[in-house]
Amino acid sequence: MKKQFIALALAGLAFTACKKDSTTNTDTQLIKKIAEIEGGDTTYTNFSYDSNKKLVLVKTEDSELKLTYTGDNITTLENKDGEDKTKLEVTYEGGKPKSAVYTTYENNQLKETYKLSYTLDASNRVTEIIVKDNANANIVSKQVLTYTGANITKMQSYVGTNLLSTQELTYGTKKNPLAGIKINYVVDVFLADAVSANEVVKQKYTIGNTANETTNTYTYDGKGYPVKADVSEKTLPNGTPALSKLVFTY
Repeated sequence: MKKQFIALALAGLAFTACKKDSTTNTDTQLIKKIAEIEGGDTTYTNFSYDSNKKLVLVKTEDSELKLTYTGDNITTLENKDGEDKTKLEVTYEGGKPKSAVYTTYENNQLKETYKLSYTLDASNRVTEIIVKDNANANIVSKQVLTYTGANITKMQSYVGTNLLSTQELTYGTKKNPLAGIKINYVVDVFLADAVSANEVVKQKYTIGNTANETTNTYTYDGKGYPVKADVSEKTLPNGTPALSKLVFTY
């Protein structure tokens, strides 16, 4: 699944974190399901919440992400895909994410352990995430985030200190379909989709000399939430667009 709303792949070590705006934290329209229709195939992502409207489970046909909390802060995220599993355990200082331990498993056997550190700006938004090896000595990867107002407009991923990819996001003036998710800090790449206040209308992803562009054309409900999206994805500059649709259920 390639769309920005469905990032359950939890690619590599690309973690993001920032404090969610209090105006979106009080939003009660919760996303329950996203259907992606491409060709003759339809795939679903389902969202489940606890009695306090906190997101606790994101599930597809092949994988699931479980979230646990201490108070209102996410402290553990576990992603399972068959016999493979990843686990992120977050430590807070003064109520803000400070560090984390990320472990990967194959066939239920521990494979790798990494150490994360978060850098927050004056607005309590994480602008840099550094991932180091288990000895906390060598930088494995880094994520740098750029914000414009209430939206993340650029994410840059590094392998070591070398730039690997850049994601540039353009927004509309209505609501992010994930705006109702009740979280304080996003500490995983999947949850980064819920940070921005507005809906993504264009996304450019560049890796090496190749750039892909995705354009979303929405239909909205009376509250300004997207209910459908026509999606066009192409390789720049002159690639043939691949077309698909998204349907949002609240």
